[in-house]
Amino acid sequence: MHEMTPSEMLRDPMIRQMLRADRISLASFEALLDAAARRHARSASDGTFAASKMPDSWSVYAAANI
Repeated sequence: MHEMTPSEMLRDPMIRQMLRADRISLASFEALLDAAARRHARSASDGTFAASKMPDSWSVYAAANI
């Protein structure tokens, strides 16, 4: 099984259906993916683990305000 790219995730019908069911806009999900990618790239460059820095309150709703 291969990992999906963010672009593939945004086009995937199953993911879109789940987003609709959860009332999460595609734009918010895209912002979340972008923020996660930036955080991952930043942590890769400084040798830290990004998930350990992510606050408990992190959500797709918070991503819309980034």
